Amino acid sequence: MPKRQTRQGPPGLGFTLPPNITVTRQHFPNGMSYVFRDNQLGELGRLVVESTVTGETRMTSEVAGFPADPMTQRRLEVLDPICKQLMGILESIRGNGRDTPLPVRHPQPVGQVACEEVRCDTCGKMVAFLVFAEAATDDGAFEDYARLMYSHYARNNVPTYIIGPALGGGPMARRPANILKVWPQRGPMECLRPEEFNPRVIDLAAQHCR
Repeated sequence: MPKRQTRQGPPGLGFTLPPNITVTRQHFPNGMSYVFRDNQLGELGRLVVESTVTGETRMTSEVAGFPADPMTQRRLEVLDPICKQLMGILESIRGNGRDTPLPVRHPQPVGQVACEEVRCDTCGKMVAFLVFAEAATDDGAFEDYARLMYSHYARNNVPTYIIGPALGGGPMARRPANILKVWPQRGPMECLRPEEFNPRVIDLAAQHCR
């Protein structure tokens, strides 16, 4: 049986991670957090370790995303056992704690995301929503954009596409890009040139009121 590779977890804790998971530590005045990321699902969430006014240490695991987003449950399924394992190690050092419900951490503002609302040629209603993921270089980054924009496209309830940066050389208008449909049904990642993708959106606008 081949040996499974693991990634080193938080230093000094004897903790390893699956090969697709990475962790970073973020410090704040009364504690720190371990932020976990999956190279396919994007940011999973974090384990927050903080001091309280009573002198106790509080550990809270937080899954990233909106409760209604089906992908939040998938992130939780990956994050929960990792956080439980790490909490067990920390409790062996600091002492046992009390279980608390796993909260959902809503996406925090991270600056502007370029988007386009495609509207019907006749009535002007929105028929598609395009999210331009200029920093999306892997599947996990596409999922980060989908997670951050979930409340917008779920509210509008129109076909929504996450569009990555142009790939390769040559004229910009001819370069393909990775495109992921995320709403109302998820589709596979596709690598399409403008002339292959644009007709889909144009047809949505043209056919809406026919």
